[in-house]
Amino acid sequence: MSKRIYIASSWKNAQKVRELAIVLRSEGHQVFDFTDIDNRPEGLDKFVFHASQWLGKPLSEIDWLEFLASPATTRAFRSDKGGLDWADTVLLLLPSGRSSHIEAGYGAGKGKDLFIIGDLPLGQFDAMYGFAKGCFRTSETEKLLRELNGLNLKEFM
Repeated sequence: MSKRIYIASSWKNAQKVRELAIVLRSEGHQVFDFTDIDNRPEGLDKFVFHASQWLGKPLSEIDWLEFLASPATTRAFRSDKGGLDWADTVLLLLPSGRSSHIEAGYGAGKGKDLFIIGDLPLGQFDAMYGFAKGCFRTSETEKLLRELNGLNLKEFM
């Protein structure tokens, strides 16, 4: 059964996000990959915004409220929220930061299936990962495969 999957992760994982999206698409799923506007599902905003590129200033010089007031930030939010609202499944790829964790929480709160995959250093975890339908280490892809209708993610991991 084809799923509509939103991958939530960090820009630091951009390459892994793209690789995962390719594998998911090859299995017949539709994927919202925040790094790749060329492969967005039809009807979704074709906008990519990396915070470090905001007006060419270093992030260390940007006030958070100034950042939120930016038209580019507003469009990025609407684009990503559109992807989240479109999806029926959110896949949180760890390690990742605040934004992707908010996306995962939003998805879970909206009743979407949430899965978490990745590896974290000892002591870096959260009890709220309990919202996930399944949590997997990178080495536990077989368990994730069963949960995502038998997808073959071996190539990705």
